[in-house]
Amino acid sequence: MIDRKHGFLVSYNAVILGFILSFLITFALYRTVDRDHLEGFLLIGSLFGLSFLQTIIQLIFFLHLGAESRPQWLSISFIFTVLVIVIVIGGSLWIINNLNYNLMPEMRHMPTHGAF
Repeated sequence: MIDRKHGFLVSYNAVILGFILSFLITFALYRTVDRDHLEGFLLIGSLFGLSFLQTIIQLIFFLHLGAESRPQWLSISFIFTVLVIVIVIGGSLWIINNLNYNLMPEMRHMPTHGAF
């Protein structure tokens, strides 16, 4: 918990709980991929779901999102940051895909095995 008057941690219980939860989710992610428990769309969906859950846990327990006296301003700036990151990453992936499609047109019809 954060002392609202002074801004420092009063107790480390939340940090320890966040560390344990993050460790368990990281282990679950590793185990799911390493042991081939799932495959296909179910694997990708579970990885994204567990990653999103770990992000939320780290935002709450380590970055203390929503623990300050005026949480709406931190939340608004966080949402804006996420939006900018999504635009930058999405735009970069779109540019890379567009360049791959337009600059390497002869590679689309080549066989994938035995080329090199």
